[in-house]
Amino acid sequence: MRTRHDEAEHTSATPRRVPVGGARRLGALVSLTLATACVPPPSASPPVGPASPPSARTPPAQPDDAVFAVLAAAERALAEDRLLTPPDDNAYTHFARALELAPHLPEAQAGKERIVERYIALAHRAIGRESWRSARVMLERARQVDSRHPGIAPLWRQVQLLANAERLTLDLAHRAVRERHPAAAARLAAFGSQARRRNARVTIRAGSDADARWMHEQLRKAPGTGRVRGGIEIGVPPRVTILLFAAGEG
Repeated sequence: MRTRHDEAEHTSATPRRVPVGGARRLGALVSLTLATACVPPPSASPPVGPASPPSARTPPAQPDDAVFAVLAAAERALAEDRLLTPPDDNAYTHFARALELAPHLPEAQAGKERIVERYIALAHRAIGRESWRSARVMLERARQVDSRHPGIAPLWRQVQLLANAERLTLDLAHRAVRERHPAAAARLAAFGSQARRRNARVTIRAGSDADARWMHEQLRKAPGTGRVRGGIEIGVPPRVTILLFAAGEG
């Protein structure tokens, strides 16, 4: 006969069974709890403010009719070689005024350089006439406009060199050259000794290219080893000009 004590021992020794469905629900709950604990909390994103408006750039002002009128006056003055004079109606004054009204306008910015280039062209023209004083005046005025222009100093040195050179000339009759007269050939050959000098520069003027080549050939018949260096001009009457530069120049 079992006693209550025996029944108590028997009851405590017997394991408690959990229903299969309840075990599955318990396992799922534990897994969900662990997974939730492992997930880091979301990082706080910086607050997004309103988008910055694009930087506003002020477009350059468009030139108006007044600017174009000033530029037209400058162009007229430049075409008529009123570069620095008269005082109130010259290219320099008009271009400067246009630059004040429209500093970014390319036509206004280029005005000063165009004036200097015109003065340089006038200086070259004076050199061709062997007008040294006029060439110097043109270059001095170019310096007033832009003293740093790279074309002024080399041309100034050329003017000084040409103005100080010794000049020798030989004039010939056009018909004598055209007919290749022996007397003209003899005069050229005699003059060629000067043309062969190391410090000599020769300019041959003739009525045609063929006449100039013939004159050059007669100059080369002179004794000596120096080259006949120079250039040719088309014109009459025929002439040979020799420039003798100082030692070390030319």
